[in-house]
Amino acid sequence: MKRIKILYASALVALSFFGAGCNDSESDLLTSKLYFESNVIRVEVEADTYDCELISRLSNMMKSDVKVSYQIGGQDLVDEYNQKHGTTGQLLAADNYEMLGASSTIKAGELYANPCELLVKNITKGEDGVTYILPVLVNSTDVEKISSTSVTYIVVRKPIIIDKVYRVNPGWFDMRLPSVYKSTGSVTFEALVYALRWKNLGTIMGNEGTLIMRTGDLNHPDNELQMAGSVALQMPDVSVFQLNKWYHVAFTYDASAGMATLYLNGEKIADKTVGSLTFDLNERFCIGYAYDYDSSRKWNGYMSEVRLWSVARTANQIRENMMFVDSKSDGLVGYWKMNGEDTEQRDGVWYVRDQSPNRNDATSNNGLRGENGGRQSFVEPTVTEMRVRLE
Repeated sequence: MKRIKILYASALVALSFFGAGCNDSESDLLTSKLYFESNVIRVEVEADTYDCELISRLSNMMKSDVKVSYQIGGQDLVDEYNQKHGTTGQLLAADNYEMLGASSTIKAGELYANPCELLVKNITKGEDGVTYILPVLVNSTDVEKISSTSVTYIVVRKPIIIDKVYRVNPGWFDMRLPSVYKSTGSVTFEALVYALRWKNLGTIMGNEGTLIMRTGDLNHPDNELQMAGSVALQMPDVSVFQLNKWYHVAFTYDASAGMATLYLNGEKIADKTVGSLTFDLNERFCIGYAYDYDSSRKWNGYMSEVRLWSVARTANQIRENMMFVDSKSDGLVGYWKMNGEDTEQRDGVWYVRDQSPNRNDATSNNGLRGENGGRQSFVEPTVTEMRVRLE
């Protein structure tokens, strides 16, 4: 059983509360109030249980004891959290937590309440990729509370474990997408990548000359993550992209705003306005390969969780779903997990199955794509046992 002490400790909350009260009287500012110092507590562990200690506090010490109590909130607070954070979390079911103490005391002359335990249970039985939310409210009849910080949300996720991935180079993957993607507006590229060696012009995914995610270029560092084609966008600091480490890379283009954005491990690293664009991804979308004119332009390393979208995913959606996404999500064009369980041989051709309903299966290739009369060679993907860890 994992145990954590959730101490909501940040003087900034109290300072911001006082600083925001410029229209309040001096006596109001000095009145002690009750609050939680953190609005979100994240629980994502491989253990089945997680032991939390709930601790609330006062903005100022009082001369008498203050009794506090905790209660679990309902769906309305979960809806409020989802709306604020752009998430789709579910209310944690009653059989997945246990309040071991619901009342406490802040002793005279002290700021913090004695801790109350809350046990989160059955974590490993949760659905992959689903976020569960448990709102906890603090109350007291002895002192007022700060309404905006009187609720803390315990956000619980079963950790996604990926321990098998695909080796890219010499093998790579090819999609012949339907004609509906000949003029694609909003788009998102996503992948988990691990580089064994940097090579100038190492391809991650896309359509060469139209929209491609890659590393390096002429007069650019070999490990510079960039977009090329109709959009030119580069990471500003290549030192954060290193060999022998797992990273989540993502690119979005929002057609309504004309904005292109590049992400690394869920954090925005570059963006710019590029105006109104469409991209031809029909009949040509490769993973780990650019084109036959230079067949050496491959990704040298491993990949997993490769996704193509016809929508611009939000920053929060990218950050919350780096290791897993619901295969029925709106706008998902193709989802190639590359975990060794998605291969299939049909009529002598090896495929990586698309997990989305679109069935845009990718062929697993070794050699040329066949664009200039060359012959395609289909091979079984190379599966490697490796744990994906994002730092």
